[in-house]
Amino acid sequence: MKKRDNHTFFKIIFFEYYLILLLIGFHLLSVTSSIFSQDETKAFLFQNVNELLNEAKAGQADLLSPTFYAKAISLYDEVSKDYDRGKNIQKKLNELQKILESTLQNSKTARLTFEQLMQAREDALAANAIEVARDLYEKAERLFFDASRTLENGTLPGAKEKSGSAERLYREAELVAIKSSIIGNVKQHIEKARAKSVHKYAPITFKAAQTFLSESETILNSNRTAKTEARKKAEAAAYEIKHAVYLANVIKKIKKDDSNWEKLILQNEKYLTQLISQLGFVPEFDQGFEIPVQAGIEAIKSLKQEKQQLASEISSQDQTIESLEATIDKLKLALDKSKELEAGLKAKLNLEQQQRDKFNKIESIFTKNEAKILRESDQIRIRLIGLTFVSGKAVINPEHFQLLTKLQRVIRLFDNYHVTIEGHTDNIGDDRINQSLSLQRAKAIKSYLMANMELADDQIAAVGYGKLNPIASNDSEDGRAQNRRIDVVLSPIE
Repeated sequence: MKKRDNHTFFKIIFFEYYLILLLIGFHLLSVTSSIFSQDETKAFLFQNVNELLNEAKAGQADLLSPTFYAKAISLYDEVSKDYDRGKNIQKKLNELQKILESTLQNSKTARLTFEQLMQAREDALAANAIEVARDLYEKAERLFFDASRTLENGTLPGAKEKSGSAERLYREAELVAIKSSIIGNVKQHIEKARAKSVHKYAPITFKAAQTFLSESETILNSNRTAKTEARKKAEAAAYEIKHAVYLANVIKKIKKDDSNWEKLILQNEKYLTQLISQLGFVPEFDQGFEIPVQAGIEAIKSLKQEKQQLASEISSQDQTIESLEATIDKLKLALDKSKELEAGLKAKLNLEQQQRDKFNKIESIFTKNEAKILRESDQIRIRLIGLTFVSGKAVINPEHFQLLTKLQRVIRLFDNYHVTIEGHTDNIGDDRINQSLSLQRAKAIKSYLMANMELADDQIAAVGYGKLNPIASNDSEDGRAQNRRIDVVLSPIE
């Protein structure tokens, strides 16, 4: 009897323990469900304002409509806190949506009104004026904000007046930055050369360097957009000053011993012999340099003519190949039409297979280190992980031309698709610079594609998102590296 009582006692204890665990489990499940439900509800309620806020950030509303944007940010934080405290937020949420809509409308108006000012600001950022001419740039920024606030208040004349002043400051800052990047180093080299008396030993070459530098500065003062021409002049000045330094060192050495003149001439004959002998004959210098140099020129002309003839033959063969390929394409088209008449369903399946083949072909065109291909519904996203830019710059490095050539092949495969170039950055640095830099990099890719392909302007767009759409955490270098990217999105044209 005692043994049975003990057994019953332990069964009761076990059952009570089981009930306690079960109740705890139901409680945890209820709490977890409540938390997830609350997060989903908040996301649903804030969906419209979140979309409007992202659009405002991407459209630089903080610059173009600063007063309304600041109100929207403040009210957004207030509404979010009220929701977390369990308060009714519908009235404030409606108010926030109206403010954000006004912010977007003001931004569009300001973008049209300040079109030239916006361009001046982008040009100043592209020239790195924010670093080289910070005082001028920051002063222009303050005037820009004042102009935007004045426009928000409905005072158009005052806004335009401040806009004009800000534009002049941006342009002045841009010019200072351009001069610093193009002619600053050359000036230093010339001054160092003068300190070493290079102008006394090689006056002609030294003077040439000064002339090129002066021409470069004159070009920039008269037309700052002619940076390519000014840079060429500055590069010529840099070459001439290096040349002058070399000549000065040689002349100094020769003046120490007259026999160095003969050594110099013999050395030049040796170099010229090494060059001309590659053309099939050995030069003689008993009558000077003119005869062997002229013979070398004639040999080079002959090689050029031979090259042109070969190029003409290759072009003819290419035309024949194109003609044959066109015939093949016609035959394929006729065959496809025949198959379509035979079986409509088979043609449809064949079309779907072609689409899959195109997608597979995209993946085969790029290596894993060049691009990552993502399929998003009926869109195709090409993440160019192999394309990088110099920090703070939007200039495409020549080493990436091959990757962009592959991108062109892909775009030609989808000639009935719209192309969107997206620029993205990490969260390091000034938001304004990141926004502008991401847009400039996207525009650089767009310009390159339009220059090398037959694309209509409405078929391709460039967008800069700055730090808005990260794909990895910005807390690590690897994550930030992933976020600094160019995405190319191909979308069907409806």
